[in-house]
Amino acid sequence: MGRSQEPEELLARGRFVELVRREKWEYARRVRGTTPVGILAVDGEGRAEARVILISQFRVPVGKVCVEIPAGLVGDAEAHLTEAWQEAARRELEEETGYTAESFEELSEGPTSAGMSAELIKLVRARGVKKKGAQMPDGEEEITVHEVPLREVDTFLRGQVGQGRLIDPKVYAALYFLNRSE
Repeated sequence: MGRSQEPEELLARGRFVELVRREKWEYARRVRGTTPVGILAVDGEGRAEARVILISQFRVPVGKVCVEIPAGLVGDAEAHLTEAWQEAARRELEEETGYTAESFEELSEGPTSAGMSAELIKLVRARGVKKKGAQMPDGEEEITVHEVPLREVDTFLRGQVGQGRLIDPKVYAALYFLNRSE
């Protein structure tokens, strides 16, 4: 079902995103750091007290606090232009949560919103997760870290929804991969 790819027409460009048109379709794409990496991180994996590491932050486009997995962009700053996705995953996990990991494995890659954006996200699993220090969010990010016992994650997420927060579907995708591997 392949279609010919007409050239893109740039409609608008901001500091972080641009709006383009191909044929009759308009969509957004990132200017830099085009590959996001979402991280499934579990502290104490394999133990009864294992905890999944989630974050929450206010997201301006939806006007609400969103519960998410830690995530960030590969090559999002001048100093990171040539980094591998594994390096970006480690950097983002440490910045957003204060946790680090021994290694990362790719679980899946796919579109975040195929009708709206050209973005493809890598969903990855952190292995050997441990607390390294304090979180160091970028710029004006105000991120809350949630260390949720695995046996309580469903109750936690329902509670967050009950408080009017949105749950990023990547949280459920990460939990799917976690449950599938156990």
